[in-house]
Amino acid sequence: MPVRVRVRIRSLKGLKAGRVIEANSLLNTGYIGSSPEIIVPIGLAEDLGLWPPLSEAVESTYDTAGGPIRFYVVRKAAVLQVVEEDTLSEEVIVDVVISSMEREILLSDFVIGELGIVILNAYKGYWRFDGDPHGRVRYSRRPELW
Repeated sequence: MPVRVRVRIRSLKGLKAGRVIEANSLLNTGYIGSSPEIIVPIGLAEDLGLWPPLSEAVESTYDTAGGPIRFYVVRKAAVLQVVEEDTLSEEVIVDVVISSMEREILLSDFVIGELGIVILNAYKGYWRFDGDPHGRVRYSRRPELW
């Protein structure tokens, strides 16, 4: 089971600035970011007020395992935080990459690092925060599709 964590996303832009959504998201270490980026499906972008594309959205083409795909990127569009029963991570301001193909939220390697997430066993879905006690194990969430 891949590692999924519960996140809180607060929109910083668009008609719904301030809107907060909680959802499960997939940690994707193969998603190599040069800035703190997350990929969200169009439905979630609509809920956050980031779709239809804002005037400041930049159309970009990303190389993916399935070939090049076109996305819209809104820089510094949201604040992201991991939500656990016993704690919250630090907040990270993220660029939101809007995908017409993706069905769940993907966190880039950059964001995973900024959130202080340590993957203990990717196959079993075990993880912890880097500030957790060494023996602490947290467990993956179920997929949440949009």
